[in-house]
Amino acid sequence: MNDVNEANPTNTPAERAQHVDRVAIKPPPFWKADPKLWFVQLEAQFALSSITTDLTKYNHVLSVVDTSILSQISELLLNPPADNKYNAIKDRLISIYSDSQEKKLKTLLSDMNLGDKKPSQLLNEMTRLGGSSVSCELLKTLLMQHLPAQMQSVLATSNDNLDNLAKMADKIAEIEQPRNFTKKFKN
Repeated sequence: MNDVNEANPTNTPAERAQHVDRVAIKPPPFWKADPKLWFVQLEAQFALSSITTDLTKYNHVLSVVDTSILSQISELLLNPPADNKYNAIKDRLISIYSDSQEKKLKTLLSDMNLGDKKPSQLLNEMTRLGGSSVSCELLKTLLMQHLPAQMQSVLATSNDNLDNLAKMADKIAEIEQPRNFTKKFKN
């Protein structure tokens, strides 16, 4: 049987349609901290490479996920379902490595700080943790609690939406940062 490739113009359209090129993708390392986001990245690579076959997707996951992680789902790997293998491994990894909503809310309420992040970055993290169960008003209150007092006093009078409030906080932080920088070197 001849190899079907683009260098052979005598191939019929049916022969060319049956030809499958192997497409190399480079999946990122599995991210235990946010497996849902990891699968979003992986599925983007599948889409770019036109990978639609369940078994191919399943095998890509097996080839990239570390064995210490795969050992957590060994029963699934040793006895995979006949259909939807990819969705089965995806669902199982997400359920094992995703934080519960309760843990996310606990982190949101007690373990957040501004640190060296921009206020908008802190808001993004808070929004991700809160999901749909946290109102904009609560997020605004929590965000304001984590901002420096002088920034809070400026933003307290604003009626803007939460995203605009975070953008204003970013701008205030940019203005304040050079001032704090020069104070350190004057002393």
